[in-house]
Amino acid sequence: MSGSSSRIVLRDGLLIVGLTLVSIILIDVFCPAGYHDQEFIYVVVERGLSYSQIAERLSAAGLIREERLFLILGRVFGIENRAKAGRYRFASQSNMIDILETLYRGATYRERVLVRPGRTMETVVRIISSAAAVDSARLADLVVDSVFVESLGVPSSTAEGYLYPETYDIEWQESPESVIGRMVSSFFKAFDESMRTRAREIGMTVNEVVTLASIVEKEAMLDSERPLISAVFHNRLKIGMKLQADPTVRYALKKWTGRVLYRDLEVQSPFNTYWAHGLPPRPICSPGLASLIAALYPAPGSKDLYFVARGDGGHYFSHDSRSHIQAKAKYKEALRQRELERKAAEAAAAQTEDAAGDSTVEKPEEANAAHADR
Repeated sequence: MSGSSSRIVLRDGLLIVGLTLVSIILIDVFCPAGYHDQEFIYVVVERGLSYSQIAERLSAAGLIREERLFLILGRVFGIENRAKAGRYRFASQSNMIDILETLYRGATYRERVLVRPGRTMETVVRIISSAAAVDSARLADLVVDSVFVESLGVPSSTAEGYLYPETYDIEWQESPESVIGRMVSSFFKAFDESMRTRAREIGMTVNEVVTLASIVEKEAMLDSERPLISAVFHNRLKIGMKLQADPTVRYALKKWTGRVLYRDLEVQSPFNTYWAHGLPPRPICSPGLASLIAALYPAPGSKDLYFVARGDGGHYFSHDSRSHIQAKAKYKEALRQRELERKAAEAAAAQTEDAAGDSTVEKPEEANAAHADR
């Protein structure tokens, strides 16, 4: 073979090797590690984790093939000094460029957490810590830390009632101080100056309004009844009549299920409005905006002093004890009729089952209708 031919062979060989290397790099950089898998993969980066350790986690998660190439590109583009701690979410079909860009931007994944109206602070702590791995012990301590709570402008000794119910985007393992601060800030955005002015007009402090709203939140099942329920409590407060609200007894006893019994009403707690006069010292849950507005604007012209459940989510409202006794009798009769219907349905189902004998046909189970005792 001549010298020129040897050079041509060598050149072609080197070209093939070079193209192969470029192809491998392009595949690793631009092609996903799990192309056919459409699920998301989560990777947690703790504070203090080195860039090489991050690479190891991404590799173990099946997101990158070549750790060495990933490390080189990270150093070239300065990503190794920018990747911040947090929880990252990657589509399983992400390529290396997607991953590097996400780390460069520090685009950690935020958990979307819904806090519904009527939740107590213990429940809020549980929801947030479970959804976003926020330190539950620290959260639980802070919501009852009067110094911390008052530093946020809360006119109470705990955060109860001021952890505003809405949807939050929470960083994975976000600091409890930050989470509580954002929730309280959301409360003050909702409870604006016009609402403060209204509170002064009706002779109530912000904490009194929130406390009353929290009771309305726990009592009302229909939005249309919130102003009516609020009016009952306003009317009772005006004449010095005890509020006698069952949810306050539940809060005092931390009894969230089952019926409120007569002996429960005797608990000596400032939160038991069957025992103590006036409003409780603090809210019993986080009220929503509708209940806050109802507390500020009770139904105009209402003289009602009583309400009792109808059994369908609504209530009977009465302005005197005689009408209230009649309403309670209607409620008890409704419960009795419902119980008779339930037993009749169970008996019919039992007869059907007996008639079916050893039939191999599978029949759907009957579900008992649940009812709330308010």
